[in-house]
Formats: sequence, structure tokens, C-alpha cells
Amino acid sequence: MKRKSVSVVLTIAMLSSVLFGCGNNQQVGNPAGQTGQEENTTSETSQTSEEEVAESASEVGTQDPADLTGTVVIWDWDGGTQQKYVDKFNEVYPNVKIEVQDVAWDDYMTKLQTSYVSGMDLPDIILGEMAWRGTLFEMGICDKLEEAPYNLDRSKMVASSVPLVSDQDGNILGLEMQVTPAGFAYKRDLAKEYLGTDDPAEVGAMISDWDAFLEVGKQVSEKSNGKVKMMVSLGDVLLSTIGQNIVDYVDGNTVDITKKMTKPLETTMKMRDAGIIGNVEMYSASWYSAYAADEYIFYEAGSWCPPLVIAKNDTEGEGNWAVTTPPEGSFNLGGTTLSIYKNSENKEAAWAYLEFIYFSELGGSYMYDLTGNYSCYQPYYESEYSPMDKEGPVDKFFGGQSLVKYYIEEAAPNAKTAPQTKYDAIINDVFQALTPKYMTDMSIDTQKALELFKEEVQVKVPEAEIQ
Repeated sequence: MKRKSVSVVLTIAMLSSVLFGCGNNQQVGNPAGQTGQEENTTSETSQTSEEEVAESASEVGTQDPADLTGTVVIWDWDGGTQQKYVDKFNEVYPNVKIEVQDVAWDDYMTKLQTSYVSGMDLPDIILGEMAWRGTLFEMGICDKLEEAPYNLDRSKMVASSVPLVSDQDGNILGLEMQVTPAGFAYKRDLAKEYLGTDDPAEVGAMISDWDAFLEVGKQVSEKSNGKVKMMVSLGDVLLSTIGQNIVDYVDGNTVDITKKMTKPLETTMKMRDAGIIGNVEMYSASWYSAYAADEYIFYEAGSWCPPLVIAKNDTEGEGNWAVTTPPEGSFNLGGTTLSIYKNSENKEAAWAYLEFIYFSELGGSYMYDLTGNYSCYQPYYESEYSPMDKEGPVDKFFGGQSLVKYYIEEAAPNAKTAPQTKYDAIINDVFQALTPKYMTDMSIDTQKALELFKEEVQVKVPEAEIQ
């Protein structure tokens, strides 16, 4: 597993940004898609049957899984969850040892870069969390999974996941831990009182675009005498609109921040100036406690949010939640990918594990039953293991709404996603630094907000040409 040669010196320091990815756990739940920090939300599946072993072996193209041997090392910040999957894998592949080594989230990218540059061992399977995925892919250490010996078929991947695991040249470099499209969760009682309905389709139609969202917000403000806001934080709006603005803004060393950020900032400032958004700093203690408050209607909700954030922070809210399509459509929120190190000496065994757990029908059922995650393997949802007609772990909390149907049938097919670049993490970092200033300084208009954003990005990447 040792890197054979060092051709470049990597100087990109790990960013502290947790936006769009698995940040440090704050309060109860994770602000940006901690796809590895799941609990056992449903009862564990029984021991794998002999029929399932045969089916899974046939599905992944292995005649006799017992013939495969090797030791596969995974670096993971939540080894407990990964170990649940390992146990299932070893029921079918008894002679492949999966060694899960704990590496703290905060230290992960630094350890990876340092180990690579110094010629130290790297893991066979590398995690690429959204906060640093673009940087990981640009390191050139992840194998192309559509080539031998993997031969991944991208047509079997949930379509919105493909760009998220691809580099700038379109090469697929990993598998998603789970599908992570976003919806807008909302309080049913407030929706009934101020919107006249709590039906997800009807609510979604009322806020079909940001102009409609703004008008509804003004009506809500008037009816509630300014007490009820549409969302908790200006950061929620800006995060959503950044995720929706899928544009090609990086060309070599040129980074077109104007192209990437003008529309999101313009929309966000309109919401701020209308007074329909709360004045709470995103990811603060007050932001988390707002899930249990009765003064905010909408909350952004990646597929991981219902069990990990919403249900945990509104402990008395069972039955009072629903989820619908955000204004102007779904987008990706959070996520972690799994890649295979290009110099791994155990590629076949590493791929057997990834394919079995993250890219097969049976693996999809294990993920859903053990952690509630939604597999990126599209055939799973048409198979005998499909969760579409099962009650999910927090469906009752959402008034009986089928969350898997929403996220897989409605959100994922239409989610706006794009290949990751190293500049995405920088934008996320600047977003978090500037949003409090945008919230409190009403003299900052769209143009001023854009200039501040460009200045901060330039400070972080002085070698880039910022437009």
C-alpha cells in the first residue's frame, strides 16, 4: 500500500469547513451530512441465509467468495458503523479481513496528505467527505472504478450520485455511502395555520421558486405579526442556493466567483431584506434548538437529516413533520464517498467489499436495515429487497410520509449535482465566515456581498485568478 513515488508536493491545507459534509457533531445531530455517524435505527437483519449468499455471490460476479483472500484497510472516523457492514460482508467473504482504523474527522485529510507526501502507507479504501472531496480527487491517488479490475457500470448508479463521485474529467473515483439529495422539511401545524395545508405536494407547489417563497414569507409574516419566519438562518437560504447554482466556474487557475455566487447572494439578500428569515447563526446552539421551536416553518433536510438531526432535536415533534421539494428543486447536501487507493495491493478484495455493501441489492438492504441509509445502487429499489413499501425508521415522526419514496423517487432524480473541485471547499469555508456579517450588516447589498466573498476566496488561494 506504500506510495511508489512522489511527483508533486501537496500544499493544500485541510480546510475547517464542515459545509456540505460530515462536520464535527454539534449539539444533537450533524450540520452537514454526517453519513458515517448513524445509529442502528432499525432492528438488525438476521444472519445471512445460504440463498442470499448464493444470490450475492452471483450478483457481484464471484463464483466462490470463500476463495477470495486479503486484508483491506479502511480509514474511517466512525468505525462502529462501518464494522456493522464488515460483519455482514464476512458472512459471505469469510477469508477477507477488513481492518477499520479510526482516524478523526478533523485529522483525516491532513493525515492522508502527510502520509502520501512522506511515502507512508495509505489505506486501501479512502473516505472522501464532501468538505474535502474535490481536494482528494485532485491528488490523483484514487483509482478509476469504470476500468479493470472493477468495471463499475455507471448506468446502475442513482443518476444524481454520478457527478458527485466524478473528477473534472468525468472519471468515477468512488461510490457514495448513501444518496444525499435535499428536501425542505417543515412543521405541519405551522403549515396548516399559515399556508392552509400540510400536504407535501401542495406546500411544494406554493413555494415552487424563490420568488414564490418570498411572497409566501411576506404573507406568513403579516398573519403572525412578524413572529413566524420561513427559515431559521440566512445561512440556510444561502446554503440551499449555492447548492442549486450548478455552473462551471473553474477553468484551470481561474475561479469565477461572480458566476458561482451572484445568483445565490442576490436571492439571499432579498430574503434578508424582506424580514422573513430568522437571525440565528447557522450550526449554533440556538440553531439546533430551533427545531423544537414554534416560530420557523421550513428547515433544509438532506436525506440524513430526518433521523439524525430533526428527530433528535425536536423530541416531542412526532407526527408534526413533513418534507417537500425546495424552491427551484432539490440539490445535494452532504455525503461521503469511498475510493480505492491506486497503489493498493488488495484491489480485488477492496472492490469486493465496496461492491457487496455499497453497490448491490443485498448490500442496499443491509445499509437500510442497519443504519437507514439509501444506497446509490439503483437496481436495489426495484429488487425484492426494495424499501419502497416498508415503513422507514422515522416515517411516523413525519406523519406517516414515506421518506424513502420522497428522497429516491422525487428528490434524487431531479437533484442538481456537479463534479467536485478543490474550490468548493474554499467557497464553503468563506460562506461560513461571511454569513454572520451578511445577517447583521444591512448595508451590505448583493454587490458588496459578492466583493467581500471574492476578497476572502483570494486570501485563501492567492495563486488563483478570482473573477
